[in-house]
Amino acid sequence: MRKPFYLGSLESRIYTIFTILIFSTILIMQVVSFRFTLQTVRTSTHDTNRTILNQLIRQIDSYISGMEIISRAVAEDTELLHYLEAPENRTGENHLIIQNRLADYITVREDISDILITGPDSIFISSNQDGMINPWASIQEKPWYTNAVDSNDKTIVSTSYVQNTFEGKYSWVVSLSRGITSMEDSRLLGVLLVDLKFNRISQLCQSLIGGRKGYNFIIDSEGNYIYHPSQQLVYSNIRTEPIDPILNLLEDTEKTTWSEDGRYFMIETSELTGWHVVNVSSESDMISDWRYVQTTFALIGLILFLVVGFATNRISQGITRPVKKLLKVMRTVETGEFERVGKIEASDEIKELAKEYDIMVGRIRELMAANEREHELKRKSDLKALQAQINPHFLYNTLDSIIWMAEMDQSSEVVEMTSALSKLFRISISKGRELIPIRDELAHVQSYLTIQKMRYRDKFKYLLDIDPELYDFTTLKITLQPLVENSIYHGIKEIDHEGFIKISGWEEGDSIILEVADNGRGMDENQLREMIEGIEIPPEERSRFSKQGMGVSNIHARIRIYFGNEYGLTCKSSPENGTIIQVKIPKTPREAAV
Repeated sequence: MRKPFYLGSLESRIYTIFTILIFSTILIMQVVSFRFTLQTVRTSTHDTNRTILNQLIRQIDSYISGMEIISRAVAEDTELLHYLEAPENRTGENHLIIQNRLADYITVREDISDILITGPDSIFISSNQDGMINPWASIQEKPWYTNAVDSNDKTIVSTSYVQNTFEGKYSWVVSLSRGITSMEDSRLLGVLLVDLKFNRISQLCQSLIGGRKGYNFIIDSEGNYIYHPSQQLVYSNIRTEPIDPILNLLEDTEKTTWSEDGRYFMIETSELTGWHVVNVSSESDMISDWRYVQTTFALIGLILFLVVGFATNRISQGITRPVKKLLKVMRTVETGEFERVGKIEASDEIKELAKEYDIMVGRIRELMAANEREHELKRKSDLKALQAQINPHFLYNTLDSIIWMAEMDQSSEVVEMTSALSKLFRISISKGRELIPIRDELAHVQSYLTIQKMRYRDKFKYLLDIDPELYDFTTLKITLQPLVENSIYHGIKEIDHEGFIKISGWEEGDSIILEVADNGRGMDENQLREMIEGIEIPPEERSRFSKQGMGVSNIHARIRIYFGNEYGLTCKSSPENGTIIQVKIPKTPREAAV
């Protein structure tokens, strides 16, 4: 049972005192710095917003100035002046030329809605070639027209309004208008109107904002909206802004901002357009910044508390750490890892206990390793027993063939088959070695093919196509022969035409691929799936499968035992197209296998 916590011990008193001191310091630091930090953040935010506001005005003025340059270029175009000065110059061709030029401006500048040229004698040229004037639209009575006439050649920037000059087109625009005067006598020839979309002004206002909830809007000298990010809501009176208090800031030189409902408003005026640009910032954005500072203070205090706590724990940990380490290592027994304690700094009693524990773990590991070796030997013995089950049946058939050939006085064939059989079993024994050179494995399978070809006469042909550079690398003995046997008995034997077996081999990275391919009857999807599943079946369950499946599974299991799970067999087959079995083994030189 854990000893209860009480203030009588030195450890508990140190913890309590330092905890109270550290948390008291953090609390006092937060309370003292609250107003100073919040005011600093607010002032910094207002200064930043003021800078953003001035930058926004400069960009809007620059944009309007650019539009003025465009309007001046249109108004001073010699083709246009020539067209307007005399009625005889107003041919359809000249009208089309000027109209195309105006359309080019629309094409180049996506922020221009329309360009219109009109005059006192019903002159009308529009960039919109398909546009029709509203019959009830009194152009010469519109403010942009009358103001342009009164100001001669000075550019007039309007407030925002719905342009209804053209039929079927009603869009919110800001207009630039100016009179077009003759270069010779300065008489008024007409009025140029350039309607600007809100997209560029909107981009400027939305790109320069402070905080997540901040925004900008523009009003004229009378408090009418030029632009607002919620334009429709504002004009529908669903959303309102305190326009009068904001305009009062222009008269009060001592007051730079006005606040309402957690929002701060500041205003600046464009000298070029006379527009008032208003910046709106949110108190919540400032508070979030302040909360970030408070979080930083709290984090610093926590770090200090942890550092001091760590220092005060050094003495107690000198006793508890080695015990906890020993306990943690002992718990690994439950997971089967059996870690050792090793060197430990502790009292003599704990050191002695750790030493005895390590001796016990070492002994357990030795017993587990011995048990694993015994299990591995048993598996190898089982595989060898499976391998030995195949050899007597093959020997019986071969001897039966030799007897038959002897009775037929085919002495040369008897000698050839007996020689091949002798070589086959000599290589199979291999002085008890399981790993033999690929050269010997090829000799073994070739002896087997020689015997089978003599038995089956002209039933099949074969080809050995293995890179000679692979001959001195090693493989498990009797790897290819069972695969070739499968090709003969389960593939070629079942077809009517001449069979063909090809044994290939090549390098693939750090591995060697040995392949046995035949043109036998092949396997359908179900047979192939059973073959592939059978490869993975443990040896103790192989009795469920055919001899073909047992042989392939046997080879696959032997390869994995000797070389690892990344090696083994793969199989591909389809009906009437034969079967291909690949053997993947590591590229092991003969010297390394000895």
